[in-house]
Amino acid sequence: MNTALQDRTPIEKTTYRHFEAEPVTGTFGAFVRGVQVADAIDNGELFAELHAAWLKYQVLFFREQHLSPEQHLALGQKFGELQKLGYVGSLEGHEGVWVQEYPDLYSGPVADINWHSDSSFRAKPTRGSLLYAHAVPGGAGDTVWADQCAAYADLSAAWRNFLDGLHCIHDNLANNPYRVLDQIGGKDLANMRKYLPPTEHPVVCTHPETERRFLFVSELMAREIVGMSQAESRAVLEFLFAHQTRPEYQARLHWQPGTLALWDNYSTLHRGIFDFGQAHRLMHRVSFNTGWIDAQS
Repeated sequence: MNTALQDRTPIEKTTYRHFEAEPVTGTFGAFVRGVQVADAIDNGELFAELHAAWLKYQVLFFREQHLSPEQHLALGQKFGELQKLGYVGSLEGHEGVWVQEYPDLYSGPVADINWHSDSSFRAKPTRGSLLYAHAVPGGAGDTVWADQCAAYADLSAAWRNFLDGLHCIHDNLANNPYRVLDQIGGKDLANMRKYLPPTEHPVVCTHPETERRFLFVSELMAREIVGMSQAESRAVLEFLFAHQTRPEYQARLHWQPGTLALWDNYSTLHRGIFDFGQAHRLMHRVSFNTGWIDAQS
């Protein structure tokens, strides 16, 4: 048995002045009850508590929220600089509120069914996101997150020492370049590569606020380990992909209309569960940046 798992004390429920945070796993994630997050826009004390809970639990879930597009943007701006450019269109009149709708926007399987950290192929990856459910298919369309702090901590000392000096190339074409080439063509692909070139990041990073160590690779974006042969790189990555998404590190959310999720995009991975065919699913997402620290401690 992994002694780190055996000896770990599960995170506990926290009662804040304005709300309660109830853990959903032994390592991360919590349902927040008793608050409307929109109230934090003008309430500095409430926002400070929400921010502290976010850092502690890494992923926060809220039910029965009432959040207008204007409030959604304002809340995101409290956390950091809004991300305006995305891979889906913004809500008309509300730049930065990204519309994720099925099947109107997509007609087939989508890429984010693989584990990933948003925009990890950028020099400054997305810091965090607020995803708000408007319409969801009954019993389907869940999202799952994986705790990369716990995944790193549970590695043996030998693996941690080995990984601490490594870097990985993150590439938005790493998973299926042939499908992308078929869809957009060579000329557009060249333009995309110029705009979004592959980026190198440490395999293990230090969180800029909590100073916790976390794994920063993913099945969708990790192309290769720098300085290794293809066979060596693939062996290391395949081990990490399997390890970092074990059930012990997962928190799964079943969406309902009015559900909001706020996650730390540095220290967690996530993936959508595409099990709803062409049923209607409409989500609004606001993402934000606060700067990226590529430092090893």
